[in-house]
Amino acid sequence: MQTFSRRVATIAALVSFLSVADSMAQDLTDTPITSGSIADAEISNIVVRVARRQIHELKNGDYPAVTNLDAAKSAKPPEGVEWGQENYPQGVSLCGMQRSTDVTGDKDVDKFVVEYNLICSRYCRWLAGLEKELGKSPDVSDFLRSTKINGLMKPGSLDSCGAMGNEILESMMRHPDLVTQEEKEVVARCADWVLHKQSRLPDGTFSRSDATGVTTWPDDLYMGGVFLVSWGEYTGEQKYIDDAANQIIHQATVEQDADGLWYHSYFINEKKHAPFKWGRGNGWATLTLVETLSAMPENNPLRPQLLDILRKQIDGLKKVQSPDGMWHQVLDKSDLWEETSCTAMFAYSIARAVNRGWIDPANMAVARKAFAGIAKNVTPDGAVENTGEGTSIGLDLDYYANRRRPHDDPHGRGPVMMAGTEILMAGKK
Repeated sequence: MQTFSRRVATIAALVSFLSVADSMAQDLTDTPITSGSIADAEISNIVVRVARRQIHELKNGDYPAVTNLDAAKSAKPPEGVEWGQENYPQGVSLCGMQRSTDVTGDKDVDKFVVEYNLICSRYCRWLAGLEKELGKSPDVSDFLRSTKINGLMKPGSLDSCGAMGNEILESMMRHPDLVTQEEKEVVARCADWVLHKQSRLPDGTFSRSDATGVTTWPDDLYMGGVFLVSWGEYTGEQKYIDDAANQIIHQATVEQDADGLWYHSYFINEKKHAPFKWGRGNGWATLTLVETLSAMPENNPLRPQLLDILRKQIDGLKKVQSPDGMWHQVLDKSDLWEETSCTAMFAYSIARAVNRGWIDPANMAVARKAFAGIAKNVTPDGAVENTGEGTSIGLDLDYYANRRRPHDDPHGRGPVMMAGTEILMAGKK
């Protein structure tokens, strides 16, 4: 396949961004917005701003044939791409960018995602060849861990491969004529970890083990579950989608409370759930629910259980939504700050549930109210504010209350694009 000759220069991207944003802002002038509501034009404007902010310059590396490690280290690496264990939010952002084009038709955003994935895949092919040529020595392993795609080369968790692998699969299915062998090798590498190497409980549920013991996390429903869903769609094998469904069912049994909200993890050895209902942890569960249901045939025997879990959670979420549409860092602690990423995840999931006919259409007002709150947290140049940083399991409320909210934290970008897109898709499915 021919590579894109386009390089996304910063000045050109800014000029284009301002042109599109100004055009969409003009559309807003004649659209009155009442308290707690938001016009479609403003939602579109926000989706465009956030999506185009993600565009930056991408460059291929030099991938020469080498016979020693020093030569490999001297080769020019690609620029503008990353794939590490901590880069899973980038996978959600790239997914959100792809989804956004369904309502914006922005070809620059679409091309950026495709090129990003091609560069990662080419680099992976070259690095994997080095490992084969030079052997799996400690020095070679250390070099692979030092690269910009170390999470792909040396995956050690679902965070390393699930979200990024999911978005590449979605891109491949959107653009089957552009799929390369290198991309096929990348998603097979991700599948090998998720299917065969990730730790699981005896019932098949994804698990983590560390100093605190063995735990299950709702985060992993997304980190591994959405990849399973896309892998099932890509391969045509329903068993992978059923695996994702069972992940949800098993975790809901021990993490979903009677009010429909989820606790942030479960301690296997102690047989107790974590003490708090963290917003984004609930968001990962809701996202995975709607993605899994979207891929399931109507007659799948697991479907009724998933719908019950989803509807119960949405009912619980509606009871703790703030008057301005946002949800809190810990959902049932209204004195804590309002958090953008979880609000966007819930808005997306509720809008999709309405669009797919799973819940009453009146619930779209809940999603739109949420996006009205989100709008206040997106800057004119598309930065997403008031998003909590990466968060482990907390055993006291202060842990969640004191999490930092960095400027434009990457956890918020993808969910905002997905939420706005799904709301705008109302009546089009």
